Amino acid sequence: MSCADPTDTQPNNTLTINCSDLKSCRNCAKNPSCLWSLERQACFADYGLPLSLAVREETDCPSVTVASSVAYVTHLPYVYILNVTNDVTGFLEYLDQTRVWCVMLDVTRPAGVYGDTIRCTPVNQNDLGFEHQTLMTYHCYVIFGDGDTILRLDDATDSYITVYDEHDQGYRPDVSCVTCLWDVGQFVYYYKWCPSRNLATGRYRFYVGYSDTDPKAVMPAEDRLTAMVPASSGCNDVRIQSVEPLSGLWTGGQQITVKVNNYATLADGKGEVKVTVAGRDCVRPTMVDLRKSKITCLLTTASHDYMGPLAEEQGPVVITYQASSLTVESEQTFRFVYPEITEIGPSCGPLTGGTLLTVRGRHLDAGSLVTIAVAVGDGLTPPVPCEVVARHSDRILCLTGPSNRPATCTVSVVFDKTLRVQNGTTGGPLVFTYAAEPVLAAGQQLEGIASGGIAVPVRGTGFACVSEAKMYVDRGGVRRVAAGHCHPVNDTYMVCGTPKLDGPRAGALPERLRFGFHVLHAYGHVSDMPPPPDTDGYVAHADPAIEDFVVLPTGRSMLINGPDLGHGYQAAEVMVVQFSKNLTVTACNVTAVTPRHIVCESDSPDGLNGVPVIVVTIGDQLAYTVNRRMDNGQPESSRRRLAIILSILVSVTLVICYYKSKYMNIANLANII
Repeated sequence: MSCADPTDTQPNNTLTINCSDLKSCRNCAKNPSCLWSLERQACFADYGLPLSLAVREETDCPSVTVASSVAYVTHLPYVYILNVTNDVTGFLEYLDQTRVWCVMLDVTRPAGVYGDTIRCTPVNQNDLGFEHQTLMTYHCYVIFGDGDTILRLDDATDSYITVYDEHDQGYRPDVSCVTCLWDVGQFVYYYKWCPSRNLATGRYRFYVGYSDTDPKAVMPAEDRLTAMVPASSGCNDVRIQSVEPLSGLWTGGQQITVKVNNYATLADGKGEVKVTVAGRDCVRPTMVDLRKSKITCLLTTASHDYMGPLAEEQGPVVITYQASSLTVESEQTFRFVYPEITEIGPSCGPLTGGTLLTVRGRHLDAGSLVTIAVAVGDGLTPPVPCEVVARHSDRILCLTGPSNRPATCTVSVVFDKTLRVQNGTTGGPLVFTYAAEPVLAAGQQLEGIASGGIAVPVRGTGFACVSEAKMYVDRGGVRRVAAGHCHPVNDTYMVCGTPKLDGPRAGALPERLRFGFHVLHAYGHVSDMPPPPDTDGYVAHADPAIEDFVVLPTGRSMLINGPDLGHGYQAAEVMVVQFSKNLTVTACNVTAVTPRHIVCESDSPDGLNGVPVIVVTIGDQLAYTVNRRMDNGQPESSRRRLAIILSILVSVTLVICYYKSKYMNIANLANII
């Protein structure tokens, strides 16, 4: 019965299996969507129809093996015998009832079924044309039915028999030979090689390709010169077992270790062997372990004239043996990579060294050796090494060495002594700062109010490595720590919030208290930063008292009144907002603070005449709700004189503040420089 099946592709879970690509009963029956036709010796999609001589279970596949694939001239004539076992479907009975032939040297000869064997007509020496040669290899196979069906063997290499001219006592000529069979498209290729050390054959190469679907198809001419064994061939005799490592620096120069079966046999002495890795030459292939068949080679350097590859290069390892005219391809894929660094952290550390520096990026495990150095860049100071303690594909960890002085340095990572990377992916340099312990400068006065939250300028050195700092004050045996953090501006200047205290009370004299800073360094170290001995301490003032406010006749200016104002804070710490649901609406801008007034100017075209209540905040902890003072019947002239006096006061105050601000900006710039 014939199995017709126009569609032999069926889905299997998420994969699509092309059943017709499976060339043996066992490989076909392993797949639940396929069935093996013994009558057609082919694999088809299984539609569940009842078919004779169809195998759906691997255990039901008959085993077809050759009795002997080696013969000697003295033993001729040779009989090609196939043994068929595990015949649970009656396949032998079917063969016995149909016509069976053997084909050798393109000659079709009768064959017969005898029990569980298939025997071909004997072939003698004259039939083989065997004269004055050490050996010959012949393709022999069984066909049946209409003469277009080839019987598949468990091992397709058994379709080839080798006849030796002589038999040395105790010596098996095939022991040192290699064989391989593979499919490419419609062609099946068979390769056999015996090296020069083979006592019975010497060097011997047999290579042929034929179509198992079209007897008239001719092996392509380009395939006749060198046998190209693809990675998917499954040929164990010539297989590349492993490649180490599987990635390398794009710059090259790395040693590659390849484990390949029968390397010495295929190379046959000192014959030329060419190795390429992902398309790049790997020179000086050398056998380093004969027992394990391991070789090493050295990747050539990149020929490109730019800093990095345009795209990631990858591909198999390919070995070409000149002696045996064989090329083998690996299943493993090798990648050429270019290490990239995205960031380093922490950004600074102490002069004593010992900072655990983390370099993050991609392909950081490329190459066999990596070194990291921290260089000042002045050309005079030697780079400080950073000892590598751990290495991964996405990060490298190292411990910084000590530095003899504070400095901002460039971190460079060198792979295999050839490739130096010192810029991040953004193009900027990788910077690490060696910083001394932070120290407060002498001669500075810090002051605030009892409620705290006043921003005070703090000067010193070593602030660049401060990750987090908080000011504290000791009062009455209790240490008060500020709620807000310090904000380092540069290595010598930061702005800190003052802590909240229980006093002094309103009207009391200011207190001088011991203070300092809790410091968390960028590299994880925690320390205390006390003031220098000549500092008088922190001056704590009572919270200011605010009574009311008046709007000047111009409608654009406001005086916020209170006794003894302006102690422990500056005008920049005062904010005036309208009393409304949205307290972020600024009523006016504070321009000056005098002992009796806070001066506030409005930019609004509507002025301040319609504002009855305001909220005054000082720092980020203290807030007052302040009512407007109503007119008490003073004469117009008196009010006018008061307005003139206040206007003059405001003008003078603005001039003073302008020049003071200008002086402070110049002083800050000088300190920063």
